[in-house]
Amino acid sequence: MDLEKLKMKLEHWAEHNDSHVSSIRKQAEEAGTSGLEDVKEELLSAALAMEKAGNYIRRAMEKLQ
Repeated sequence: MDLEKLKMKLEHWAEHNDSHVSSIRKQAEEAGTSGLEDVKEELLSAALAMEKAGNYIRRAMEKLQ
């Protein structure tokens, strides 16, 4: 296994995931502004789950150091 490639992939995934979390939170707020509170709550839950996934990816990165 090429550890350098793995490190690069993990870093990319973590950054990409952060971008998605940010976008989802923005859409959640827009949904709330439009009166779609149930949609907003689901999107915020999705963002939280993605943050947790990002944390796992970062912990894996730390273990490769």
